[in-house]
Amino acid sequence: MSGGNLSPRQKMINMMYLVLTALLALNVSAEILKAFHMVEVSMDRAGSNIDKKNESTWKAIDKYHSEFGADANGTDIWNRAKKVRQISAEGVKYFADLKKVLIDGAGGRKDGDPEEEVAEPSNIEKHANLLIVQGKGAEVKKKIEDVKEQLMSMVPKDKKSTIKSDLSTEVSKGHAGQTWESEMFEHTPVAAVVAILSKTQNDIKNTEAQVLDELRKSISEADFTFDKLEPKIIPNNGTFITLGSEYSADIFVAASSSKAEASIQVNGKDIPVEGGVGKYKVNPTSEGEIKYSGVISAKKPNGQIEKYPFEQSFTALKPLAVISAVKMNVVYIGLDNPISVSVPGFSPNDVVTSCSAGGTLRPDKQKGTYLLKVDGTQREITISASVKDKEGKVKKMGEGQKYRVRPVPDPQPQLGALKSGDYAAGVIRTSQFVLAVLENFAYEGIKYTPTAFQFGYFPKKGNFQGLAANGQALTPQMRSILNTIQSGDKIIIANMKVDGPGGLRPLSTPLLINVK
Repeated sequence: MSGGNLSPRQKMINMMYLVLTALLALNVSAEILKAFHMVEVSMDRAGSNIDKKNESTWKAIDKYHSEFGADANGTDIWNRAKKVRQISAEGVKYFADLKKVLIDGAGGRKDGDPEEEVAEPSNIEKHANLLIVQGKGAEVKKKIEDVKEQLMSMVPKDKKSTIKSDLSTEVSKGHAGQTWESEMFEHTPVAAVVAILSKTQNDIKNTEAQVLDELRKSISEADFTFDKLEPKIIPNNGTFITLGSEYSADIFVAASSSKAEASIQVNGKDIPVEGGVGKYKVNPTSEGEIKYSGVISAKKPNGQIEKYPFEQSFTALKPLAVISAVKMNVVYIGLDNPISVSVPGFSPNDVVTSCSAGGTLRPDKQKGTYLLKVDGTQREITISASVKDKEGKVKKMGEGQKYRVRPVPDPQPQLGALKSGDYAAGVIRTSQFVLAVLENFAYEGIKYTPTAFQFGYFPKKGNFQGLAANGQALTPQMRSILNTIQSGDKIIIANMKVDGPGGLRPLSTPLLINVK
């Protein structure tokens, strides 16, 4: 299909292939750009959580300084922490302002909504002109280095090694000889650059968090005082238990440590105290809400004894069926989905299970475990449990548990071991087969076998060649093409069909290989 005089019909066919290739490339690009926006949103949310933690740490340092202003060490720590907050805030604002400049230069946000994607997410020119041509990238690099150096200067010398900051401007091994700003910002879509800058903001906040934590540790635990102590009761096995089961709870003063001296009474009786934690246990004999109360007597730092009364309750229930998916809360078509069924207070031998239409349930290796296979005719499957009493009568336990029925996710096409990406020609030429690999799935050992696929070759110079094959092996003509590929060429594997759980299925995602 390359070289020589082409008929008008063949020229039209070649043009159609080129259009198809462009559409495939656009689809892949759109998905990647959307992923960058999702990363940016995730970074912003994570940054909010870091802000809350840092604010909490700062308040603890500030509280101590307010109560013990005469403590020279506490005052020094307070001044350092205040400076750390200032350095971090200025650094975060610098990158926030830079992101706004880049986003405005790419058409702003879609529909003017600050939560939406950048209007021109694939733009690689405007920000590159600012960051590379005009030299703004070098300023950005220096800003990262300065912020890190300033934050680290606030940490005592013997504690610096404990700070693991991600603020780095080192060039990765694969880009030796290239500047950091070129690696980060050149030939990179603006959506990715915005995500990188959001990560940098979080790196600043994370470094701030580590520095504040070390500063807080510099104040001795003995220096902290607590003007309010609160009793806490933590059930070890929940507040709803079945008759015949044991209820247990840990009771302690929230502000105390293992050194705190405390005595605890529940319903007028002393309970054991281990490391400042009371150990309360009781076996209920009747259904319903069971209340208990007590008092914690603790010694304050000034030596006075304070009493802290408390009340708590738990609920005792009759035995109910407990049905849970071993892997997740959905079941998958064509797979053996592990299911565990048990009824507290009854032997697994007395439990009878059943499932609704659209599935079959068979016993697994251990008592109480089953393998559920669904055929996909129903959107939900219900697992029910009953028990046999001593007289042989069967009693249903609860209303059963519903599980959503879902198909197994599509695997991703590969050319041998190669995923979509850029590879040297020598690496690509070793490929003999196409594969379909399912990664990061809850179930292990799920296999798909390609049964057919289309092979597209887009040389940097020359005409497109399209071939088709059955099975998963490359045809001799395909391997011959691979032996001739050069830098700038592209290989696409599309319209792959695979055989696996649930039968044959087509894959919508193509494989795009760029020759370096």
